[in-house]
Amino acid sequence: MSDADDDVKAAERRLGQTLGQKWRLDKLLGVGGMAAVYSATHKNNLKNVAVKVLHVDLQRNEAVRTRFLREGYVANKVGHPSAVSAIDDGVDESGAVFLVMELLSGQSLAQRVDSEGGKLGQREVLEITDGILDVLVSAHAQNVVHRDLKPDNVFLVKEGIKVLDFGVARVLDTGEAKTRTGIVMGTPEYMPPEQARGRSEHVDGRSDLWATAAMMYRLLSGHYVHEAETQNEVLLLAMTEPAKKLADVVPSVHPKIAALIDRALAYEPMERFPDAEAMRAAVKDALAALAEQDTKATLVPRKSTSTEDDDDVDDAAATIPVTDFVKATTRHSLPDESPKPSLWVHTKATPPEPPKEPKKKRKVLPILAASAGLAMLCVGIAYGVPRMRGDARPGASASASSSAVPAIAEDADADVDGGDDEIEIDEEVDASFATPTSSIKPTSPHAVPTGKPKTKKKKKH
Repeated sequence: MSDADDDVKAAERRLGQTLGQKWRLDKLLGVGGMAAVYSATHKNNLKNVAVKVLHVDLQRNEAVRTRFLREGYVANKVGHPSAVSAIDDGVDESGAVFLVMELLSGQSLAQRVDSEGGKLGQREVLEITDGILDVLVSAHAQNVVHRDLKPDNVFLVKEGIKVLDFGVARVLDTGEAKTRTGIVMGTPEYMPPEQARGRSEHVDGRSDLWATAAMMYRLLSGHYVHEAETQNEVLLLAMTEPAKKLADVVPSVHPKIAALIDRALAYEPMERFPDAEAMRAAVKDALAALAEQDTKATLVPRKSTSTEDDDDVDDAAATIPVTDFVKATTRHSLPDESPKPSLWVHTKATPPEPPKEPKKKRKVLPILAASAGLAMLCVGIAYGVPRMRGDARPGASASASSSAVPAIAEDADADVDGGDDEIEIDEEVDASFATPTSSIKPTSPHAVPTGKPKTKKKKKH
């Protein structure tokens, strides 16, 4: 069984106990390398708090006990609403060293980034960083250097953020004993070069700015500034290697964000921001640039192809009620009617049908002229053929001539009546038919016709 398992079992055995005759331990919230954290209730006012209890094996180390109890003092010294505050501390009659702090509701930044797949958006990272730097402005003004800033020590709450764990914080310019040179305190992945080398005299507020930028680097890229297989190798890289440029790892990051992170991660402290206030101003400037970029992206119209335009027209037509669509596409507005539910359908304009050509009326005059010509031809044949044969019998020509005209007229009538249209032949037409007979000289004196030629009576249907 590992030491971590032993710490968990020992922490679970404390549940239900009352520390310092005031704080009842209700629930185990978590177990870390130095202490276990519980939710607890005060026996009198029923106030819910968080109680941090030092592990048993560390309680015998006087230096560790002193440093543990300093956390509450340092946190309260910062005096910022986003720095978690200590309510009480002490040593139980059983020897348990504990620290009572405000109970927070939310999640750590480490939990947040894990839930999002290892990375966060640029705007969210800038807003979280702005809150952290606001706390650091107050902390550094009180000569307090956190020295262990990392996602696990930043807690996200409804009001913003809370900075936790000032346990390894250093208070500068005081009479208290300083960390011995060569002793490394902190987390290697977020440790600046001077801190990784154990040069505690060189650790100051700019060291916290490096750690803050290292968090930003991790949240935006999904990678640590220095990555290796072991913690010792990470420490070696932190001591000797400058940080990679963020734009080389994440080309899509906004240039101003990349520039401020690169500056804060400079190997030499003199090349970083001079203080937390200056870095915070750069963060706000990057936020404004990001907002301006988003605004421009929103205002620039999207170029569309003709196909897309046609689709847009079809989509627009599909959302117009039939009655409104017809009104919009006709020259004259329709009369208003009482409101009725309209059917929302896609309609398309139907091209008008071409006008039908009127039926052509049959012309009567050409037919009449053709019939007259045919009659004249028949008359000529009727008189000419017997004459050519030398037929001079008395009365033959007269009978032929007297019967020819009516016969031809009847034939002509038959042709005309066979058509679709009714033809009326008047006296003038009959006279034209009789003209050839009067111009022919009879061969016999008895052959001269007397009286007017017969006329065709109008045929009634």
